[in-house]
Amino acid sequence: MKVLILNGSPRPNGDTAYILGALKSKFPYGTEFESLNTYAANIHPCNDCRYCWEKEGCCIKDEMEILWKDDYDVLIIASPLYMSFVTPPLFSVISRLNHIWSNHYFLKLPGSLKQKKGILILTGGADGSPDPAINIAKTAFRFLNAEFNPALDYIKSLNTNTVSVQDDPDLARQIDITLSHIFGA
Repeated sequence: MKVLILNGSPRPNGDTAYILGALKSKFPYGTEFESLNTYAANIHPCNDCRYCWEKEGCCIKDEMEILWKDDYDVLIIASPLYMSFVTPPLFSVISRLNHIWSNHYFLKLPGSLKQKKGILILTGGADGSPDPAINIAKTAFRFLNAEFNPALDYIKSLNTNTVSVQDDPDLARQIDITLSHIFGA
């Protein structure tokens, strides 16, 4: 099994990293993990050049190639909430998925990405709603052909201003529910 992590956090030892570590420790022995830290990656957002309206793929060649390899079974999107949304570098990655829709709509190309499972991790401590971040993640999962059920595949710690993620009493239960769903138990 291979897992691809799109990590939208700028903090290598922050709340998002803590949840990722806890989740990764519960995967079966031998699971291969590949991670793309969107703050460190050289990925440009979609610039609406419309290349994908006339030709297959995207004309921007950068570290997005990790997604196009499509060799992973589980996709994890992880981000702290910024103004109720995923972080800007993570959104840049998601914006580049536009070519998948454009290739289908304008060129009538069938989707060719293999079926996979999706997991969403969100952290935050403010009083905003996570709904905008959940909605953009749903779009990303759909474009990347990842099955995602927010009731089962969503791990969150949204009170980090008052309760540290390490002390979040619901975190272990959320991880267990998600992995039970992912592994079909």
